[in-house]
Amino acid sequence: MKIKKLSKQALAAIIILSVLAIAFAIFLPFYLKSNEENRRLYAEEKIKFSAFGEELGSYTLEELLALEGVQEAEFTDYYDTSISEPVEKTYTGIELGSVLTALGVDMREMRTATFKASDGAVKIYTYQEIRQENNVYIAYKVNGKPFERGIDGLGYTRDTEDGGPFVVIKVSDTFSNNRCKLLTEVIIA
Repeated sequence: MKIKKLSKQALAAIIILSVLAIAFAIFLPFYLKSNEENRRLYAEEKIKFSAFGEELGSYTLEELLALEGVQEAEFTDYYDTSISEPVEKTYTGIELGSVLTALGVDMREMRTATFKASDGAVKIYTYQEIRQENNVYIAYKVNGKPFERGIDGLGYTRDTEDGGPFVVIKVSDTFSNNRCKLLTEVIIA
């Protein structure tokens, strides 16, 4: 039996893939440890709020809705991905500005809002986007149904959407690519 010799490119590719696999195995436990709190908040269906370096607390949806001045609101927005046509949907959520006001955040002092997800994703909005009335919501329902938990690559094909239980939606966003799905933390700076 004759054994075929590997080309230099194939050998280099095998070595590179092996090094990457080893690096992944080494660094995965560190990543999981550093993201432990976000995964816990996701499991408990809570959102942690911090402003200007001070932790304000972690809240369930029911606790947020019980805050003075925070009300459930319905709004429409277009769900548009790069591989689908825009679809108008009705969302239910709470306006971020009302939550921040209820938590005692001085919105005149803010410059940015950072949203963190349980999977480590991060989105940053400017103070202008947050202060714009009826623009930034923490949504928890789409077309009257709760968001599906987790991420599903085919979620856009259904009447509901993935990324729940909480999704930050910026209504002024032309496309749906600036949403923060799997929301677990809001940091105001």
